[in-house]
Amino acid sequence: MYLGIDTNSGLVYEGFGAPGMPSIPAPSIAQAKLIQTEADWDDLPRGFSGSPFAWVFREDSFDPVTRTRRGRFYEAQSGQGQPNQQRVAPHPYEDPLMRQVGREGRAVKSMNTFSACNPLLLLPNQGQGMTLALSSSRAASGRRILQTEALANGCVMVTLKSLSAFGILPAVDYGKLDEPFRPAVSEAIERVLNSAFREPSISVVDHCRAALTVLLSRWLVQSGHEHEKTLGTDPGELAKKTEARAMDCVAKAAQVVARLHVRGKPNEQHAKGSRPPVEDDAEFALHAVGLAIRDFGWTA
Repeated sequence: MYLGIDTNSGLVYEGFGAPGMPSIPAPSIAQAKLIQTEADWDDLPRGFSGSPFAWVFREDSFDPVTRTRRGRFYEAQSGQGQPNQQRVAPHPYEDPLMRQVGREGRAVKSMNTFSACNPLLLLPNQGQGMTLALSSSRAASGRRILQTEALANGCVMVTLKSLSAFGILPAVDYGKLDEPFRPAVSEAIERVLNSAFREPSISVVDHCRAALTVLLSRWLVQSGHEHEKTLGTDPGELAKKTEARAMDCVAKAAQVVARLHVRGKPNEQHAKGSRPPVEDDAEFALHAVGLAIRDFGWTA
């Protein structure tokens, strides 16, 4: 399966053998680059004129809740210069009256052309788990390749997940954490992000309480305030220790989240007549996790 992008109009064409048929509706197209070293972030694609041979990602669907994009990957067409001349069917967005039609009912277009990105399938695990920069050097987002599939029509389909928590939690600079603590912090924050605005409020609060337990305990040990045995301490005790170290805002917020967690238990609701956590409470819990990340100085 081939993909072609008109250099004049930006309209997209596709087809077997050659990209000759208009793609309707017009899909979203972005350039992409695998990030295998830190230096790769400084060498991102610069648009079709500056980086005509970069990989491209054609988006088929986007889920803002799970922060995932699903679409097809292409590489620059082998043996072709960029751009090149292609004979295509008239595009209804550009030539609805077919005035540009020439011989054999086709029009000649200058296009950047691409074929299925089979090199991705040759990477370890077909690239699954690797980091990808999507878009150009002007504004790129980091994505994780969750799944790679080879479709019956020859296309390479991928599922990508955003590495940014912008709008939900501040991004964490894991270089500021001691290496042994990074996996636990990363997993705790990922669980929070996966639950945010998707799972019930009680579940979001529970994930935030667990994350705050991890954040507070790791901060106390990394800062030299406590011994590693603190890592298994009850969250209420951790909040007291954190407050004693002049982190009173984080400590108080963690205590409120802990109380919201208790309120989610049916026996607590029955015994004390307390209401269960609602969406606004879950949003508070998310902000509490963000407050801890910022006050601990771990933001990117």
